[in-house]
Amino acid sequence: MKHLIIDARNILYRAIFGARANNIRTQAGFAKYHYFIPFIKLIVEYISEHSPDSVHVCWDAPKKDLWRRKILPEYKTRAKSDDDKFDITEELAITTSVALEFFKYLNIRQYSKSSMEADDLIYALVTVLHPEESVIVSTDSDMIQIPFNFSSCKVYDPRKKIDVPIPACNPVMQKAIVGDTSDTIPGYYGIGPKKSEAMLKSKGKLADFFKQFGYGTYLRNMLLIDLSLNPKLLNNKIYAFKQLENDTTYSESEISKLISKYKVNGFMQESSNIYPVFKKLV
Repeated sequence: MKHLIIDARNILYRAIFGARANNIRTQAGFAKYHYFIPFIKLIVEYISEHSPDSVHVCWDAPKKDLWRRKILPEYKTRAKSDDDKFDITEELAITTSVALEFFKYLNIRQYSKSSMEADDLIYALVTVLHPEESVIVSTDSDMIQIPFNFSSCKVYDPRKKIDVPIPACNPVMQKAIVGDTSDTIPGYYGIGPKKSEAMLKSKGKLADFFKQFGYGTYLRNMLLIDLSLNPKLLNNKIYAFKQLENDTTYSESEISKLISKYKVNGFMQESSNIYPVFKKLV
């Protein structure tokens, strides 16, 4: 069995920004296509690229509820931009609610859990699926730690359209030292990828560094970054097992009802490319 695992919010961002860039709007200001259409078309593209037997979509819990914010309150808190054209909060919320309903009838298994990010659920899912093959679709750099530890898994970067290379040094330890600006996780001042890689290749240099600057930042960041240290990992694995036991559903009649309910303009025009791809999944 081969499994395709979608980092839902990550790909949804790509779909919405891509739709905006392509200006899929009528002169009247209404969407020519619902934002769900570019989202599902991206998923169709990934399925066509990797030919999986099953598809799994993992969702983030609301940012304010994430368990990591109890350790680092500023976690994933970015400065607000004066340019509101980049604010897609409303589009994300609307498209997410629509996708959650549609995926129920497209042979897709979905995963969401209180206080958990998609990363947490994806890690748990891969540990359960191993040694069966899995492909994670995401641009999130944290994902590379999964294939670093599980040879049955790889990460596909949809932006570059390549499998992400496995790094030479431990990506979790390196990021714990350097920090992660995208998630607002501070590291040690003045230490970048090159210096951290050199330290990780030399136990002596690493020991000397911690002796001088302490372990505090490193240990905190390891807990934030290392998916295997999630305090609810066992519960997440049990949840993944239960989701995998559930049969998926495929129903074009139910999809038709949802198209009318949510006014998903553009779906019927694309249905001949969408239905066959999802119908064959298990």
